[in-house]
Amino acid sequence: MVSILSMINSYLSYINLNVKIKNQVYTTLATIGNFYLLYVSYRFFVNGFIVRGLLFILAFLLIAYFAYLNILYYFTKDKKSRYDISPWIEKTFHLTPKDPLTEAAKKKASQVGFVQTNGIFKNEDFLPAEVKFDTQAKENLEKLVKSLVQVGYLSLDYDGQSDEVLFKLAKQGQAQRALGQPKALPYFELVASEKKLLIYGGLNQMEKMVLGEITTVGLMPALEAYKTYHLYLATAMITGGPVKVAGRVDVIEKVEPYRLEIQVAYRKRSQAQPKNSVNVSAQATPTYRRRRH
Repeated sequence: MVSILSMINSYLSYINLNVKIKNQVYTTLATIGNFYLLYVSYRFFVNGFIVRGLLFILAFLLIAYFAYLNILYYFTKDKKSRYDISPWIEKTFHLTPKDPLTEAAKKKASQVGFVQTNGIFKNEDFLPAEVKFDTQAKENLEKLVKSLVQVGYLSLDYDGQSDEVLFKLAKQGQAQRALGQPKALPYFELVASEKKLLIYGGLNQMEKMVLGEITTVGLMPALEAYKTYHLYLATAMITGGPVKVAGRVDVIEKVEPYRLEIQVAYRKRSQAQPKNSVNVSAQATPTYRRRRH
């Protein structure tokens, strides 16, 4: 029996489950496995080992008590019992109680996500930029998010957090988005036309599409900045999307559009031509001598 439970536990470690579901599974396994102790104590009594049987009965009752508390916490909305000795233990030993579901959610939310860049840039090389999204760009961004979800690049599952945890966080002013942390686009580039600076992105270069227009870079209009500086799109991350906020008794999902957060790197345009430039046409013609026979 113990080996079976250990095998199930090892298999669960390979599955990505949220904290509540994982603890529900563990509570169920512990409750079922606890009755094995009851069977062992019965066999001890049958064979005349009374003391060992009593010890196993005591262990069974202790595990059953904590399983009862876990069932209340992970399977019911009340989560409290009049027979819970946890408050007395916390008060006696001056312990600070922590909610495991909320703590796990905070820990996951505080993790810094991976940010893909088009190379390595220094912080001082960035300029703030504003992005405008017309109707077509919004549709393209929605289409791209759906494609990224289909290929497994994005997960719109609120980082696996339950509505109960999301409600607690929302009441604390920490409303969570389905997207979780901002996610970098797998492919993006900056394309300059005669009148616009456009952001292209997609699953890859073959499937790129317009996702937005840069209107200002720093304090300058985008085109004016493009004439003054060499501009490079360093990062492009998807943000926004559905968010769950606190209602009266539960969370309410609000649908909001997706947006892009970008960073633009720059370098001043050089007026002088580089000294190491070579006139290819002047050196490309070889000189041949006619051989006499």
